[in-house]
Amino acid sequence: MAGTTLPADDGVHASLPLTATPQERMRYLEQQVEAHQGIGPNAVYVWELPVRLTHWAIVISIVILAVTGAYIHGPFIVPSSPIEASTRMAQIRFIHELAAIVFTIAIGFRFYWGFVGNQYANWRAIIPHNRSQFRCMREMGKYYLFLRSTPVPMTGHNLLAGLAYTLISAVLFFQVATGLLLFAWIIGTGPAAWLSSVVAWIPGNIQTIRMLHFLATFIFIAFMIHHVYSAILVDIEERNGVMTSIFSGFKNIRPESTVDDLGLCNPPKDAQVPAAGADAPKA
Repeated sequence: MAGTTLPADDGVHASLPLTATPQERMRYLEQQVEAHQGIGPNAVYVWELPVRLTHWAIVISIVILAVTGAYIHGPFIVPSSPIEASTRMAQIRFIHELAAIVFTIAIGFRFYWGFVGNQYANWRAIIPHNRSQFRCMREMGKYYLFLRSTPVPMTGHNLLAGLAYTLISAVLFFQVATGLLLFAWIIGTGPAAWLSSVVAWIPGNIQTIRMLHFLATFIFIAFMIHHVYSAILVDIEERNGVMTSIFSGFKNIRPESTVDDLGLCNPPKDAQVPAAGADAPKA
């Protein structure tokens, strides 16, 4: 960034002084986005394979868990006999538990990948924790409140989304914990037996845990609706392939037209940026 001369598509080179304030950098960036729509000639490898796999494993397992959990909470298919009712409930519980295993493993692995993955998967770039990141989060909040015309251009997650992911991650771990307590209470023997003793410490015992586990599902449903809406909205605004990137891993974006390159949000800059068609970094 020495000299801070950034190329424009028309061949003209715009210069941004190193002494520019964060506000001047943000204004410059907005001009770049307006002029070039943030779209670049090459694709940037953003989402590594483990990130994409765990993303879809969590999505699919949540859908299965929500449907089977709703049935366990209140069976909505009328059985023809008590035996059929018992058999169907056992089948639904088995499917629910299998999906819960996938859900738990996916969450655990994604948490681990937040420490060893590339700069876009790293928790330091997702969880807002410094002044510049809070500034970018505030600017993104202005976009959602219609106080700015364009979203804050970031190669990876924007910081407001990062805050939402941080909060929903806490709910994910809570759901796993309450699910394990419910499972231990049903099994009652073996390695799960020591968990069942925890239930006695909670006011309302197992019914409280069961209700909290059920209610948390609605948080996930609300989050998924907003998540899909926001992804489509930003994809339309930025036109850089946000929606397809979670399948391919690539975004069609100009790195020099994002806050990453201008150092506004201080993400670690250690990821490789291969061109489209080139071999992706090792996942």
